[in-house]
Amino acid sequence: MLRVWGLIRKNNRIVQDMVAECQENDIEQEEALYSCVHEICYEFDLQRPIWLPKNQREYEDYKRIVLTQDNFIEPIDFDTLELEILSDEDEKY
Repeated sequence: MLRVWGLIRKNNRIVQDMVAECQENDIEQEEALYSCVHEICYEFDLQRPIWLPKNQREYEDYKRIVLTQDNFIEPIDFDTLELEILSDEDEKY
């Protein structure tokens, strides 16, 4: 199971956030990530972002991706869409 926390920031404030889950275990992690990104964009009523090499490096190195206007064709009314991969350890308090 993969969980992705998506949040929209505007003027250094969180405007919207949600956690998307991909329950399918028979697909690769990157496919599960794209499924979660699609779900987050659908809930936030956004077009799907363009996945740049910078985003792939952020994902591989930090499990955290920051999407800006460069990732969208249409103008956006926020500063960033941030995606963070949540591990199972995050559930334990």
